[in-house]
Amino acid sequence: MLKKSLLRLAAAVSCAAILAGCGSSGTTGQQTTSSNTKSVSSSTSSSDTGELSPVTLKMYFLGDANDQNQVIFDAINVKLKEKINATIEPHYLSWGDYLQRYPLLFSSGEDFDMIYTASWAFYSETASKGGFYELTPELIDKYAPLVKKNLPENAWNTTKINGKNYMIPHNNYWANHFGIVIRGDLRKKYGMPEIKTIEQLEEYMQKVVENEPGMIPVETSRNEAEFMMRTMVLYPQGRFYLVGQNTNPLTYDFTNPDKIDLKPFYELDGFTDYIKKMKEWNQKGFFSKSDLTATTSERFAAGKSAVRFHNIDQANYYYQLAKKEHPDWEIEFINILEGKPLGSSGYLGNGVGFNARTKNIERALMAADLLNYDKEINFMINNGIPGVHSEIIGTETVEGQTIDKIRKLDSAEVGSISSWCFSNSFSLPEESFPGFKEISASYYYKQKMDHPLDGMAFVTDSVNTQVASNANIMSEYIPILYLGFSKDPEAALAEFKQKLKEGGEDEVNAELLKQAQAVFEAAKK
Repeated sequence: MLKKSLLRLAAAVSCAAILAGCGSSGTTGQQTTSSNTKSVSSSTSSSDTGELSPVTLKMYFLGDANDQNQVIFDAINVKLKEKINATIEPHYLSWGDYLQRYPLLFSSGEDFDMIYTASWAFYSETASKGGFYELTPELIDKYAPLVKKNLPENAWNTTKINGKNYMIPHNNYWANHFGIVIRGDLRKKYGMPEIKTIEQLEEYMQKVVENEPGMIPVETSRNEAEFMMRTMVLYPQGRFYLVGQNTNPLTYDFTNPDKIDLKPFYELDGFTDYIKKMKEWNQKGFFSKSDLTATTSERFAAGKSAVRFHNIDQANYYYQLAKKEHPDWEIEFINILEGKPLGSSGYLGNGVGFNARTKNIERALMAADLLNYDKEINFMINNGIPGVHSEIIGTETVEGQTIDKIRKLDSAEVGSISSWCFSNSFSLPEESFPGFKEISASYYYKQKMDHPLDGMAFVTDSVNTQVASNANIMSEYIPILYLGFSKDPEAALAEFKQKLKEGGEDEVNAELLKQAQAVFEAAKK
């Protein structure tokens, strides 16, 4: 299915780190839930706002807010106030530091109610350590009836940790993909044909170095360097990370749903050649020296880079930006995965979790219910205020499904935060680069494959120390290897693998295999 993010910037962040620790006063998530659920049952007997005291719900999103985010939340809060006498107070963990700040919210005991979560954004780590409130069927039935009505049973089954639910997942599968965004006007300036291969891309980047003083060919950073490996090694081989790219190196073959095929990414065909190539790219000046330490970058949008490895929605964001601010630019998307099978993160790809310490679980669930499935509120969280930021201008039929077409009215980027946890409606932007709709439809309707291990949650209880050790090692070595900053890539890779082994990789892999087999066998029953 086409994601709602076809309309907006899908800032697909690729990194996940490991949760250092959470919980308080020695209580577990289950114990916290038990006591809180008892008070919930007697605290609210009606959704009539006349019987509900006012509540402000503090929710954390990933991303960097702009001035329009608060305008939109003010409008949403008018509706929430009318319906459940509650308002959302949004807080943000920026892309540059969310890896550090997210686990600290739980380990420090910060007072908040709701937070974005996903397979790549600390879901299993936080739930395993008691950081999330358990969502029992009774709670969902009473306080989130729209969620109950709309989410398929499989969504609940595939997001459980130790048999319990700790998130409300989005109702929208994402087809994992990356491509390459380039400046087509520069390609034409150099007299080059349409780029379809990495070899042609290298020729293009070399011409950028030679002809564009002050321009660094590739926009990347230490947190985004992994996008290139996905594009050139991982996805083309029909593989995806089993539990998170910074949690463990294991990948699985998602092209065959009838078997479990696990292999660490550093043993994939072509991986060693890839890190050698990154060394060459570094030496040729395709990267900036600051990329090794920078956590984010905005060079492409600023006209200081000519290549960006990212998804199709990001490509369309650049296309729309160029039309408004740089009409002489021509944005092109190199569909490097054309016709290839694409994997999915399943229902764990996006969701909302609830702090185990929240005193407002019933109202938080009611708010999540409306943000997800109240048509008016859901439109605003994803598209902004109707008539101000965007409007529906009609429908289009894509692969037999009728989808709203959205016109953007305000130049400010709406949805640049992780409101994707509420992305349960499908739409297409009015303006998109040639081929956007067709490529997107192919990704989500034709190329996407499903596997029992998609979005598998990993319970880390028995290997917490080893997982944390491996996560730290990967965080240290991956940017060096993927950005070509090692003196000898093969020697650095050997050192990386040895440190992983010393850090308990074998124990983690054994536990992962056991859990993967259990998930796989349960799905086949």
